[in-house]
Amino acid sequence: MNAHPYDLVIGLDRSDKKADLCLIVTATGQRRSVVIDTAPEALWEWLAQLRQQHPGAHVGLCLEQPAVHLIPFLEAYAWIALHPINPITLQKYREAFVTSRAKDDTKDAEYLADLLLTHHGKLPVWAPEDSATRGVQQLVLHRRAVVDERTGLSNRLIALLKQYFPQALVLAGEELWRPLATAFLLKWPSLPAVQKAKPATLKQFYHRHGSRSTQLQDERLALVAKAVAVTDETAMIGSFVLRVQLVCRQLQLVQRSITEFDRQIAAAYAAHPDRAIFASLPGAGPVLGPRLLASLGANRERFADGATQLQRYTGVAPVTKRSGGSCYIHRRYCCPKFHRQSFHEYAKESVLWSRWAGAYYLQQRTKG
Repeated sequence: MNAHPYDLVIGLDRSDKKADLCLIVTATGQRRSVVIDTAPEALWEWLAQLRQQHPGAHVGLCLEQPAVHLIPFLEAYAWIALHPINPITLQKYREAFVTSRAKDDTKDAEYLADLLLTHHGKLPVWAPEDSATRGVQQLVLHRRAVVDERTGLSNRLIALLKQYFPQALVLAGEELWRPLATAFLLKWPSLPAVQKAKPATLKQFYHRHGSRSTQLQDERLALVAKAVAVTDETAMIGSFVLRVQLVCRQLQLVQRSITEFDRQIAAAYAAHPDRAIFASLPGAGPVLGPRLLASLGANRERFADGATQLQRYTGVAPVTKRSGGSCYIHRRYCCPKFHRQSFHEYAKESVLWSRWAGAYYLQQRTKG
């Protein structure tokens, strides 16, 4: 019988304020449960005590992803090997023994410890990226989150304008997060306000904000001249104006943040030692290059099976289900969605820049 790679196995189930732990000494099978606070100070104190109780021990710790601050905190301890697992893995393991689907934090910690104790060979060890790669990854991921916030605010603004000032969806442009749209709505947040402005003033505004098409300006001025208000109730319009201008200011702040993210991403990407590799990929420009670097990382040895494992990890590879005489294929649902989106967008872009990609794409389209 092969010796277990860890002297001590720990299962950790966390909540907002506490963490339930189950500790198993692999040599004797002795178990004990502990509940600690998840504050960094409490974690540091517990780890110090653990090291005193088990000096020189090689510790394996199993926990669910995402673990927020726990993984960055724990990875600094070289004597602890982290095994983050998908929450669905724990759920299915629990349901194998608890058909009622009852859930308890203390029991979940035990299940996590048992998983690592019996299936350590199938649970990958967490391998942190280097600082330069992690910097690009965090910037790219947070930029995507801010872009999603911008989309949410834009949709909210559209919904508000449809209720009292639908003409603004034409007068301010299709993309309401752009400087022209937010400046327009802050200056003229209602139809009566914009109808009071002189045509020359409106033309000067559009010209100053980069909308210099004479035909488009004439169409917008004609719309202003013949537009009919949804309501003349000033109290109702006033309440909408307050909210619309608030959203516009939020969009301006968000857009400035995105611009700053773009600047920092460009600087971090330019300084990364692997930049030349990703910049050489056909179609990987200043936007997709950092996103591909964030998806693949610098520790590319973890994709032992090459492209196949990478496709599964990013969700590009489909899932096949066979049972009896039936066969069903669907897209992969459990995956990092942003990484999958990055590869989909890069595949589309590579068709324009790579002869091989273009030929392969045409071949697949011909096959149907």
